[in-house]
Amino acid sequence: MGGKGGKHARVGTGPTSGGDSRKRSPRRRGHHAALKPGIPLTQALLLLVLLLPSVLARSPFGSESLISVANLLCLGVAVICLSAYSLARGGADSLFDSLFPFILGAASLIGACYWNMIAVVSGSEGLDAQWAVLDKWVDLACLLLILLVVLAFGRQMLRLNRTEVIRGLSANVISGLTCICVPGWIFLPSLMSHLSVDLPAGLGDRKALLCSLAVLVALVLAVGLCAASWGWWVDLGARRRREAQSWLAIALIPMMLAGGLVVVALYTVHLLG
Repeated sequence: MGGKGGKHARVGTGPTSGGDSRKRSPRRRGHHAALKPGIPLTQALLLLVLLLPSVLARSPFGSESLISVANLLCLGVAVICLSAYSLARGGADSLFDSLFPFILGAASLIGACYWNMIAVVSGSEGLDAQWAVLDKWVDLACLLLILLVVLAFGRQMLRLNRTEVIRGLSANVISGLTCICVPGWIFLPSLMSHLSVDLPAGLGDRKALLCSLAVLVALVLAVGLCAASWGWWVDLGARRRREAQSWLAIALIPMMLAGGLVVVALYTVHLLG
């Protein structure tokens, strides 16, 4: 009886310990899927670096010529973001998926850099010159977006194995949109200049109130994108850790997309003015 009892005890112990290990494994996976501190820190550092030239351009010692210089400084940050994102981004299925978003982003950056340099060399300074640059860049960005959708859809239709077409199409479009939008940050000094002209009238003025609301909506959306990126990292890490994109790419996606929000806010403020 004692032997049988010991045998039963040993048999009962095996499944119990195995069950405990199975119950503890989700907690271990959840621990590994915690938010990486480098993601919010990188986003905060990028925002600080982008805001600094804009604030300096509107300082008491600033001038209209500093707006173009501040735009070029923001353009340099955009170049670094595009390069870092293209290198850190992983999980591409083909060479097309890897290079196509980078080519679109490079074309968008080259257009913005070219028109800004033309404005600086020709001596066309100030908000009017920057509005002309913005108008040309928006036309280029719209053309690149159309090209992105057409080629990304065609790429999926030409695949021999058309499994997960929607997933592949959405991944291509999001990556391309991220790279196209990043040059929008170069217009942040122009946006700050518009606000410095409109806001001194006070929020009691209708135009100043609408401008403030437009900027506030853009800011809330940008913060929402950053918060969403924290969830993306946790979700990717919990479900397929080995396939997860680099944390640097996840950190850069909302900041690069926010460049488009800067352009929308500047357009709104300019039209209201």
